[in-house]
Amino acid sequence: MYHPFSVTETLSIAWHILKRNFATVAVYTLLSVAIVFGTGLLVKFILIDMVIATISGIFSIFLISFIFLGFIKLIFQLIDKEYYDFGFGDIVPTIKMLLSYILLLVIVSTITVFISAGIKTLDEGILQSILGIFSAIFFEVFFLFYFPICACFIVDDNSGPFESVIQSFQLIKGNFLKYLLLFLLIEAMVFLGSITVIGMVFVVPFVNILLVVAYRKLVYSHLDVDDDITETV
Repeated sequence: MYHPFSVTETLSIAWHILKRNFATVAVYTLLSVAIVFGTGLLVKFILIDMVIATISGIFSIFLISFIFLGFIKLIFQLIDKEYYDFGFGDIVPTIKMLLSYILLLVIVSTITVFISAGIKTLDEGILQSILGIFSAIFFEVFFLFYFPICACFIVDDNSGPFESVIQSFQLIKGNFLKYLLLFLLIEAMVFLGSITVIGMVFVVPFVNILLVVAYRKLVYSHLDVDDDITETV
C-alpha cells in the first residue's frame, strides 16, 4: 500500500539495513578509507613534480567519486537484495554516472568560486557581508541538502547532472519540512561523530545509508505503488 514519507520510519529502516549488513558496509568503508588515505600520502609525500601532482590530484577526485558512487550503488543493492543476489559488478559505477557526478560537482564548485570572488570585489560594507552570508548558506545547503539526492538520481536513474538537479527539487517538494528535519538530524549526527575518528567511520556510512533510504522513500511517496522497503523490513 501507499506509504507517505516518514522521518522516523526512514531512520528505523536505515538502522535495520546497517545492522543486517554491518560486515559488508564495514569492509567497504575500511577499504575505501585505506585507498583514499594511501592515495593522499602518495600525492603529498612522493609525487613532488607539480604536473604529476596535479594529475594525481585530478585522479584522486575521480577515485573518491568512484568510491562514493560505488557505495551508493552498494546501498541500493543491499536494500533490494531481498529479491535477487548481486555481485561485485553490480556496485561498480558506470562511466556516465562518474562523469555526470563529477561534472555536477565541478559546475557547482565553479559557480560558488565565481560568485564568492564577485562578492569580494564589492566595497566592504553591509551589502558585501549580507551577500556573502546568503551565498555561503545557499551553496552549503545545496551541497548538503540537495546534492546527495542528485547523486542518488545519477546512480539509480542514470540521470545527467542537470536532470538530477531538477529531479531532486521535484522530489523534495511536498516533503520539504520533513526532509529538513532529517537533514538537521544528520547534521547533529555528523557533529557528534566528528568528535572522534571512530565516530566518523561509523557515522559517515550510516548517514549515506540514511540518505539513500530517504531518497527511495521520497520516490515511493510520489508514486501510487507499494513501498517495498517498508513492506520487507
